[in-house]
Amino acid sequence: MKAKSILFSLIYVLLFLSCSKDKDETPSLPAEIETVINQLSESFSDLNSSIIDAAAHFEGNGFDSAAMRSQLLELYNSSTFSTEFVYTSPSGIMEIIEPAEYYNYEGVDISAQAHVINAFQTGEPVLSDAFTVVEGYQAAVVIHPMNKDNQLLGAISAVIMPEIVLGQVIEPIIQDQDFEMWVMEKSGLTLWDQDEEEIGLNLFTDPLYQDFPELLDAAEEIANGLSGETSYSFYQAGMDMIVTKKTYWNTFSMLGNEWKIIWVKAE
Repeated sequence: MKAKSILFSLIYVLLFLSCSKDKDETPSLPAEIETVINQLSESFSDLNSSIIDAAAHFEGNGFDSAAMRSQLLELYNSSTFSTEFVYTSPSGIMEIIEPAEYYNYEGVDISAQAHVINAFQTGEPVLSDAFTVVEGYQAAVVIHPMNKDNQLLGAISAVIMPEIVLGQVIEPIIQDQDFEMWVMEKSGLTLWDQDEEEIGLNLFTDPLYQDFPELLDAAEEIANGLSGETSYSFYQAGMDMIVTKKTYWNTFSMLGNEWKIIWVKAE
């Protein structure tokens, strides 16, 4: 009996040491990554709250086109990073858009777009991947479907350029620092980079990156992991010199999508 007690004690100690070792091996991420994630969360929380409040008016009172246009314009005027706001009908037609510069796109059918299908089928808000919107620029969409008495009323959407909100958050953090930051989708699409010409490029497909297998491997690791550390060789920001970059990342999650917040420093 005493032998069994000793055996169980040894097993417990070994398990404890194993768990402690795993915990110790978890990389300590640079504080700037958490700062970016927290500020992004605040920005999107404000945006989502504003859209939810606007949608609640129509879910309670029914749809009214004049009131909808007024609400969209109010949302646009109060947003710091949205380029336009859209009311999409239950059939997937962009019926009302603000501001006025996008009026000529009213009536366009976007029912086949993935985020519209997802939101209308699930009844849940969605943050889309970045794509070229019908207005002709690369953007992502935050879409909130509306329902009244179990009937779909359509959706209110904010069209955003990720590089705007990311720049607002990241640029003050990296100013005069010896590290770099960049952001990508799980698809490998670069949403923000200090080298502006790389914004909108896909690390897995663009020719710029094909001669840097370490970078491609690191991008794959980053895309598939919530957080971690790695390294790769690539150009120093704003320079032609190739350096090895120590890399840490964490994931910003919002409405079913993920942005990878990446911190790098030349070794």
